[in-house]
Amino acid sequence: MNIFLDQRTQPFIWFVYAVVITTALCGIIYVCVQQSFRQNLDDPQVQMAEDAAQALAGGAVPASVVPRGGLINTAQSLSPWIAVYDNTGLPLESSAQLDGAPPKPPKGLFDDTTWLDHKSYDTPWGRETRVTWQSESGTREALVMVHVGDKFVVAGRNMREIESRIGDVGGKVFLAWAVTIGALFVWSVFLWFVRRE
Repeated sequence: MNIFLDQRTQPFIWFVYAVVITTALCGIIYVCVQQSFRQNLDDPQVQMAEDAAQALAGGAVPASVVPRGGLINTAQSLSPWIAVYDNTGLPLESSAQLDGAPPKPPKGLFDDTTWLDHKSYDTPWGRETRVTWQSESGTREALVMVHVGDKFVVAGRNMREIESRIGDVGGKVFLAWAVTIGALFVWSVFLWFVRRE
């Protein structure tokens, strides 16, 4: 007997199909929202880094493109920050501090030949990449880096708030998935009992 033609088991076959489709749709929704949140987080840093790179390409010095004032504590503040580094990753100017010193992204990032192609962009002032960096202290930063001449402009922003929002979305999508699957299962059981009679 073909299980797909058995009227009694058909509700459960359709239930399996519905689970697959529901899971795929919920996964797509989550990934789309997560990526939207993550990419929007980069917007201020893109503007800051590219504006500073343009100024440096025009002859400005690092001190003129980094705002003066109190240093931003990147472990606590959600404010975007900017810094200028030399080709070796040595900080020249910074509007932020992490653990009492200018933020120090991994040395490997200061070699643009290591940047992934799908995360690299060509700007009029130099090559650009956008990455997530977790410091040794556990602070996660959304970084935008532009290689301009013999310097790197780095703009960053703490990811804490966005990660919290992504977590909330993940919880809601999972709840919607669980409720939908539960309802589909109850409906399948109901149909199974109906078809037994």
